[in-house]
Amino acid sequence: MKKTIIYTLLLVGLLASCKKGIDPAPGERPEERTEAKLKEYSDALTGAANGWVAYLYPEGGSGFSFYMKFSATNRVTMMADISEQSTQEAYESSYRLKSVLAPSLLFDTYNYMHILADPSPEVNGGVAGWGLYSDFEFSFDKVSGDTITLRGNLLDSKLILIKATAAQAEAYNNKELNTLVNDVLNYTAENQYLFVKLGDETQIQSTINASTKIFTLNWLKDNVISTSSSAFAFTLTGIVLKEPVEYEGKQITELTWDAANRELYTNVGGEKIVVEVSPTPILPLHLLMGVSYNTIVVPYASTYPGWSTDFVNRRAAATATMQAGTYGLRLDRMLFQFEVPNSRMIITIDIYQGGNKFLADFPYTYSKTASGEYKFTAGTLSGNASLIKDDMAPLTTQRISADTFTLDYFFDASSGQVLGQFKSIEHPEFTFTGTLN
Repeated sequence: MKKTIIYTLLLVGLLASCKKGIDPAPGERPEERTEAKLKEYSDALTGAANGWVAYLYPEGGSGFSFYMKFSATNRVTMMADISEQSTQEAYESSYRLKSVLAPSLLFDTYNYMHILADPSPEVNGGVAGWGLYSDFEFSFDKVSGDTITLRGNLLDSKLILIKATAAQAEAYNNKELNTLVNDVLNYTAENQYLFVKLGDETQIQSTINASTKIFTLNWLKDNVISTSSSAFAFTLTGIVLKEPVEYEGKQITELTWDAANRELYTNVGGEKIVVEVSPTPILPLHLLMGVSYNTIVVPYASTYPGWSTDFVNRRAAATATMQAGTYGLRLDRMLFQFEVPNSRMIITIDIYQGGNKFLADFPYTYSKTASGEYKFTAGTLSGNASLIKDDMAPLTTQRISADTFTLDYFFDASSGQVLGQFKSIEHPEFTFTGTLN
């Protein structure tokens, strides 16, 4: 009995000593470490006297630049390259630092960043319910010198913060971002067919799509078409790419605007390369289908840049008969999807009955001449397509199936977007456009 008591006392003492041995020192508890980290990040954000230049790359593509300044009272002011207004007017909202699985920066009231994630397509042209697949709550990833990298908590968007200089802060406050963006947009509107030469005489088609915020290189060499593209954001001096675009080992990471000479240039391996202008496309659009693009998306609209009166009227007629039909359907967007290896095109039409969405597929095969003239042959219809066959006849039977078409670029000066355009050869008054995907 005495031995049992002794052993018990020894065990209690041992457990007590073990408990004391693992008790963390002050400041080493997990919650204390988290609080210390949050304070460290807070001090860094608010301690940047000139604010931060930021680049946001949503998971859905594109790139956007911001100028942000954080206060110690959890307020942030920002400008952005999202719209004409956002390049000129600073917007103030609130932010918080909080541990959400990891120390996080939360923009918790509406600001320019939320526009990119707005679920309404009318706000940002994105996907219903998701917007541009962008984040407004971010986890801190790493800090390196004057740069902080964060990742979106929901969709893994990439946000990069770089300490601004006094000169940059002054430039943003003087609305120089607005001036730069308009200069570049005006330049690309006036000069639609750009190219560069990187080390040889190959003319590399260079496309700055201001709507999708994608920069693309396309070139033809040894009868093979190649492409390299990256999201971009506007800066105070030009555009910066999310990732380098490359031609035979030569990389472009940014383009700089020369306001005096009204031209763009880049530096590759220490050499200044000026972006040149061609009066005609370097590569016709039909050669890039299946390489850079697979789909031309004709939007839900009553009129659109590049739509001829004949197309508008025929689409309106299809809309009216479909709505008046047995099922009371609404004609929405149309996707012209090219399967180049099989010489097939499928027109997928979004149709709505009330709030319910349905798809109707109109399959075609096609032949194409060397000069890019398409002849489409309709396939057998089934499912929803057979229900709206007669409604769609003004567009499909009377034009797509009957005529020969060319594909060309169409530059929308109002948005800075390069669209794809169908043109009927037999009926030149019949043209329509859509976004290139």
